[in-house]
Amino acid sequence: MSVITEASLREHFKKRPDETPEISAKDVITPSARQYLRDKGIELDKILKTSNSSEIKRSHESKRQRDKDIRFQGIENEKSSEYKVVENEYRPFEAIEGSFKPKFVSNYDGGFYEVKPEYMTHLKGNRLVFKDDKRIVFRGKIDSLQSLILEIQYLLKDTKYNGLLSDIDELLNISRNLLRAEVLDEPYQISTLFGLDDMNLRAHSHSPDKHYGVKHFLPSADMGYEIVLLNKLRTNIRELELVAMETFRQGSTIAREDLIRALNRMSSGTYILMCRIRGNYYG
Repeated sequence: MSVITEASLREHFKKRPDETPEISAKDVITPSARQYLRDKGIELDKILKTSNSSEIKRSHESKRQRDKDIRFQGIENEKSSEYKVVENEYRPFEAIEGSFKPKFVSNYDGGFYEVKPEYMTHLKGNRLVFKDDKRIVFRGKIDSLQSLILEIQYLLKDTKYNGLLSDIDELLNISRNLLRAEVLDEPYQISTLFGLDDMNLRAHSHSPDKHYGVKHFLPSADMGYEIVLLNKLRTNIRELELVAMETFRQGSTIAREDLIRALNRMSSGTYILMCRIRGNYYG
């Protein structure tokens, strides 16, 4: 079954002006396509009769072809295989009569596909976007962040700082919830992080000397493996914030301020973990 639209008919007559298009009785024909055929003086019933006869002929030819022993060139002793090539022509948006529902819909203009192209991916449900769409890039960066957190947890599995791994695991869970909220278009908020609400997160990250007995510092290699890895995590979260801004900012409007706020809290929280290590918070 195919969907016959006015756009596809125009394209057909542009390439083959003297050739009547083949339309099957199983095909879905949009109202504007029907009108276009009438305007050209083409009777749809005659096309359907002719096409049905052609389909019967092609069916017999196809059966004969299936009875042949088809083998791939260069591969011996393999079972015969037959591949069906499906033409995946993009169809522009057009109102369709009846209950026809396209399998995949372009998120950009409402056009549809019968088969998902390899260069597109799901944004939500059956809505497709290009794989380099900003929201897909953002999701990929969150995935990379989760991968980094898992790597750090593995590398620090024997750390001497009791409680550090569970704090890092909290960051992992937040990143997973953040991704879920973006995919499902759900609001997201971090109520507490490491037992600290928004006000205390800000206070601890801005004034570590008051809470951990250490002043702001620039990380260095001699501060230990934990500091080096956490600083890498902090900078990756900062980079993800920039990707989020690129993704969700339209002029002076921010579509997902909640996600950007959550990333900001994560980077502040990671810096707090570094300050806790320097201030012997974990013992």
